[in-house]
Amino acid sequence: MKQIGLAISLLLMLCHPIYATDYKVDKEYIKANFDFIPKKGESHKDELTGLSITRLTDASELVGTKDALIVYSRYSPENSNQKFVIIFGSNSTSSWIVNRKTQEVLTELTDAKDKSIGEKNEIRWDGSGKYPNRVYYRSNMALYQIDDILNKDQTTSLIYDFSKHSRVSTRIYNDVEGDSSNDSDHWAFMAAHYNGKTQVLDAFIHYQISTGIINILKPSDLAGTDLNHYANKKNIPRPNMVEISPNGTGMIIHYNKAWGNEVYGNRPKDKNTWFDGPHLWPLNLNHKDQEPIKVAISSTHSGWAFNENNEELFISQNNSSDKFDAVKITGSNSGYKNKYEFFSHSDIGWSNGFHFGKMNSLKSNWVFVSTYSNTKSKNFNTSWGEDQLVMLRLSTNPLQSNVWRIIPTYNKYSGHYRDEAAAAINFTGNRVYLTSNWGGKLDHREVFSIDLPETWHSDLD
Repeated sequence: MKQIGLAISLLLMLCHPIYATDYKVDKEYIKANFDFIPKKGESHKDELTGLSITRLTDASELVGTKDALIVYSRYSPENSNQKFVIIFGSNSTSSWIVNRKTQEVLTELTDAKDKSIGEKNEIRWDGSGKYPNRVYYRSNMALYQIDDILNKDQTTSLIYDFSKHSRVSTRIYNDVEGDSSNDSDHWAFMAAHYNGKTQVLDAFIHYQISTGIINILKPSDLAGTDLNHYANKKNIPRPNMVEISPNGTGMIIHYNKAWGNEVYGNRPKDKNTWFDGPHLWPLNLNHKDQEPIKVAISSTHSGWAFNENNEELFISQNNSSDKFDAVKITGSNSGYKNKYEFFSHSDIGWSNGFHFGKMNSLKSNWVFVSTYSNTKSKNFNTSWGEDQLVMLRLSTNPLQSNVWRIIPTYNKYSGHYRDEAAAAINFTGNRVYLTSNWGGKLDHREVFSIDLPETWHSDLD
């Protein structure tokens, strides 16, 4: 009988493996332990969550920068075969490739003229899985690719020069935060020129690499619409950013609310138009073929997730309701009017800032969030959500936990932008990368990685 019982126990263990973490799903405060400062390659196991955080970089090895950074949460710093990571310098003009497992700095990224490129060049890995060592970047009016980052000469190829389509423009850009489609085929840009004070927007551009198709929206294309007041002008109001949805369904143009905004100005004529809050435009930018769909109240913190039907969800902070919104961008119940409120800012902490990540469809119904909070501020009132990496579930089932506490950010925020603990999740959703100053114990910033349990998604389901 004992042998039978042992056999059954072993079988149960095989069916239900011992997980790498106990999945902390309550809202107990997790205090980071800063006593041990990891050196490059060293790991620190968090006492409450059971996960380890590993220091990936030593910024002193990087020429011309004090910091090593993950710069934003919307795109993966890790390539598709999970071998290499893009690390950025604090000056926005430099970047390096690091071997994820060995922490070796392999190469600095440069353009065709052997000049350093960085965050401002909007560098992105190829996400198709076909070219894991390929990266894309923009410079002036052109889109380029570095064919293979492992080649010593870093052969750079021009993909397309957009100059002839907007001759007054001097640059194409998404404004750093926007990403391409997950397969790296569809790209969104603004074509603009500098007037001595700011970038002036001349046109929106969609470009597809595989077909060479170019779609352009200029002021004259708004004739006969509710935005007709721009039809005879040379320029369009500049939004916060542009991007392509993960599946390449359309382009999001991130306009703020059309009134009462100090940064982008009052636009009373734009109220209740396609320039009032972020809208999904068709890839061909032809509003006659498909009317743009409103997806958020304003251009606030936002990201991406998927539901169980592999439908894209635009995630954003609603600064009118103080809730987190999930909005389908296609099909039935799509658009802002059908938003699903899945969390409250009050729950995560009023004094908390946060960033949403870009989740892959392999990890449906979950939203990745990183938070930062100035604990020394007189307005500080945050408890469990202070300086954390968390997953929030998109579920209305009261029997399911709606939060997974991954690990603290091991960071101290005192108001500096680079200390917002920028964090991003990789293409497959099994690893997080983080910028941290280790609670201020470091006088600069380094990149850390956190391996998630391979089965976290099915375990929590």
